Amino acid sequence: MPDKVFKTHAELTTLLSSRGIDISTPEHKSFVKKVLQHEGYYNLINGYSKLFLLTKIPEDKYKPGTTVEEIYALYEFDRKLRNIYFKYILSFETNIKSLIAYEFPKKYGHNNYMLYNNFDTASKDAEKKIPELIADFQRQISSRATDPSICHYLKNYGYIPLWVLNNILTLGQISKFYSLMKQPDRQNVSRIYHIQDKQLESILLYLSSVRNFCAHGNRLYCFRSKRPLIDFAAHNSLSIPQTNGNEYDYGKRDLFAATIALYYVLPKGDYHKLIKEIYRLFSTTKSKLVVLREEDILNQMGFPLDWRNQLLSL
Repeated sequence: MPDKVFKTHAELTTLLSSRGIDISTPEHKSFVKKVLQHEGYYNLINGYSKLFLLTKIPEDKYKPGTTVEEIYALYEFDRKLRNIYFKYILSFETNIKSLIAYEFPKKYGHNNYMLYNNFDTASKDAEKKIPELIADFQRQISSRATDPSICHYLKNYGYIPLWVLNNILTLGQISKFYSLMKQPDRQNVSRIYHIQDKQLESILLYLSSVRNFCAHGNRLYCFRSKRPLIDFAAHNSLSIPQTNGNEYDYGKRDLFAATIALYYVLPKGDYHKLIKEIYRLFSTTKSKLVVLREEDILNQMGFPLDWRNQLLSL
């Protein structure tokens, strides 16, 4: 495979034009130069041109009428979509951390999370996973030893309470923590959401992955997970078809699945705000679409055409 040769913004503009993107006016050329300088070719074109492609072999060819402005509109849509989901996942993250930091110490005491027997020692691979979790906590504390709150508790008490440690743990670490709690302890938390502990475990794992995509600026609208969200009553009540065997056609590995998950863990008012913000985002983006249709983006998200009515009917 030949090496990738550096190209100037002018050369990249010429390349895009040769592949069928409309850069026929001075306004187009000015916009392309500015957006490539600000966002970069890889982030914008490589990241968001897929839906505009007519062919990829032997080289990229774009659908007639494609402009960098419209590719950028999809780019901006995705950036704002990440902000929306990140905000509501953070709200859930704060809540679940608070619940675990209350329930766990209530039963096991202040230095509870460093003791092997306070976890589900009968779970699969417990002899490996529990020590790894405890070691991870120790690394987190060691790496943040100069943090004022961590330093205060280490100096004055010799340990870090879970409700303080929470501030430096990721949602992924909390997800592992929850999965290794004893079942009665997991149930004490999950019943607050009116779901089973296995369902909350699946939600934590799934939303942790979505959160990471949001935090690191990865493309979210086409998010896919190798590990699906487990089945919920919502999948059935939404009448999602199952044409490929036992798995629902959507709402399992996509962004629609993340939205279903948030339905179960957000307060009803916040959940409705989430739906409203996504709807408003689509409303402002539609006017910028020429080559793409709204349903093209919805399909990538795993959203049905009547997604808003369906989600509000839950």
